[in-house]
Amino acid sequence: MVRHIFIATIKEGVSDEIVNQKMEEMKAMKDSVPEIESIMVNRSLGWVGAANTVTMVIDLKDRNAFDTLMASPAHIEVGNKAAEAFETDNFVISQIEY
Repeated sequence: MVRHIFIATIKEGVSDEIVNQKMEEMKAMKDSVPEIESIMVNRSLGWVGAANTVTMVIDLKDRNAFDTLMASPAHIEVGNKAAEAFETDNFVISQIEY
């Protein structure tokens, strides 16, 4: 299994409504990308580290599933709209096997 982790800083002044909409759009990728085994998206609790962020964790079967996700229209659309709510110059992105 592969876990894809994405962390985005919320732009200053962006409303909770917009952030919630973006998180729902991210979660909705599961509806159109069958390679996604599970997806979790939520705001950071801010206990340690950055507080004003959204984290998305996606579990996938393997590298092929990851490549399919990255090339999917759903992922491309979410990525193209990211700047509406998030700083795009400091994303934290990582993949791990487990």
